[in-house]
Amino acid sequence: MAKMTGYFDGASRGNPGEAGAGAYLADDEGNIIWETARPLGIKTNNEAEYNALILLLTAAKERGVSELIVRGDSKLVISQISRQWKINLPHLRTLAQKAWLISDGMNIQYEWIPREQNRHADKLSNDALDGNAV
Repeated sequence: MAKMTGYFDGASRGNPGEAGAGAYLADDEGNIIWETARPLGIKTNNEAEYNALILLLTAAKERGVSELIVRGDSKLVISQISRQWKINLPHLRTLAQKAWLISDGMNIQYEWIPREQNRHADKLSNDALDGNAV
């Protein structure tokens, strides 16, 4: 599979609190080819965002995606994973390193988008919190 676009979002009710991850992959026509809504247990919001990103990258790797545009509404995660910002917290650095390892060999472009443009991933992360795992 050549080029895809992936979206991710994490949510927690409380910080830390019950958390969920939502992510999906879409082809060039915007057709969703994979999606997930996964409960994560107790996590901070940033941990939930990173876990959603890791789920997305893993799904892309498993499907042989070589070029990926990754979009998310977490300025922190997008800026850290694209190495624009330093990662000061060791547990977030560990999650970023896991994401970098998974995505090794893939051509990835990270883009921050406003929350309104990330509605489906947001819905999936909240579905996970509501017990509607996909």
